Amino acid sequence: MNILIITNVFHPSNMIGAFRINAFARYFSRAGHDVTVVAEGVEDGMSYWEGCRIRYVRDPVIRDFTRKVYDYALGPKWSLHRFVKGLEVRLTLNASYFWCVRALKTARRLMSQRHYDVLLSTYSYDVAPHFCAFKLKKEYPGIFWIADFREELSFPVAAKWNIPQWYSWQLRRLKDMMKKVLDMSDLILSVSKPIVDDFKLLSSHGRVLEIRNGYDYPEVYETYFQERFTMMYLGHFYKDIHPDNLLCAYKDLIAEGYLPADCLIKIVGNHERIAIPDVLRSKVVELPKVTHDEAVRMSIEESDVLLMIYSRCAGRKGVYSGKLLDYLATNKPILAICDTADVVGDLMHDTCAGYAVDEDDIPAIKEAIKKCYDLWLNKRVLPRNWNKIKEFRRSNQVGILLDYLAENIPDRG
Repeated sequence: MNILIITNVFHPSNMIGAFRINAFARYFSRAGHDVTVVAEGVEDGMSYWEGCRIRYVRDPVIRDFTRKVYDYALGPKWSLHRFVKGLEVRLTLNASYFWCVRALKTARRLMSQRHYDVLLSTYSYDVAPHFCAFKLKKEYPGIFWIADFREELSFPVAAKWNIPQWYSWQLRRLKDMMKKVLDMSDLILSVSKPIVDDFKLLSSHGRVLEIRNGYDYPEVYETYFQERFTMMYLGHFYKDIHPDNLLCAYKDLIAEGYLPADCLIKIVGNHERIAIPDVLRSKVVELPKVTHDEAVRMSIEESDVLLMIYSRCAGRKGVYSGKLLDYLATNKPILAICDTADVVGDLMHDTCAGYAVDEDDIPAIKEAIKKCYDLWLNKRVLPRNWNKIKEFRRSNQVGILLDYLAENIPDRG
């Protein structure tokens, strides 16, 4: 099959959304399909990666906009480019509207030059890729359109975006457009059963496939124990997510003598200010952001416990943290502080990869840390369910989609 992918995050981006779309392109290509990607880039141009043709399209307002937003590196607050981008966002509720116009022009040119069987768009940073795909589907109705939404459908909040109430008509227009995207697509993808079930109700056709995120490195059966007991959190803390209860439990365990005085927590890549008690200043090390490959290496070689914190206060269900699935194949115990009744609790139970504890239950957090410390002290590992873990290989998840396509459009495969 000839496959066209539209995304505004892609290799070499270090954004978590890029790793999912990278995997689609990589494993489509390795399965023998011809893959072309239209993606946001620093400059316009063509490149090749993993056997795929990449057409990079520059954002005309701010170069490499999505990466700079993710890195909080947009430059001077009142620059002309930021002013124009602000107008673009508020008038269109689409942070990449002008990129979308240019990407659509590129995609139309590509489709005039060759026949494509499958079109895949992704909700990576904003709605722009889906809007491009919607236009193309109207012009080429025979193409099989896959709309990858990753997580649940969400819309801008007027107060958060500083959008005047009289722009509410734009929000209604955006919601109407997304409804059309759901209904016109041939297949919708998302990452967990609760969200898949929601999309089945939201779309008129109900064709939704669960393609989970996962890891893309060889399973690690050897274990590296640190000289000092070290827990590690990789990534930044989002809104309503903070390590306060973890640090409280950590402080108590040291004071009570359950943890050695020289133990460590390493926090890698967080740009938000967190409240670290004075007594823990020497025991909590904050490190700068690293590449994804380096984050994987650090989780394997420089930690004894891998931390995931996700608050129910975020008001979201069915969300797997990207870091959690990257942790699965490290052979390190995972301490997931979360809503234990949600998908993360089930994942920890099914894979035997770690412990899921409620975010408000400090005694339970303390007990889980003590179990992890005991593993380190006795140089033991958890008896992981590797067969269950291997289901989360990105190659296996993309394979589910490839099987679906082979079954549903066999005359093109």
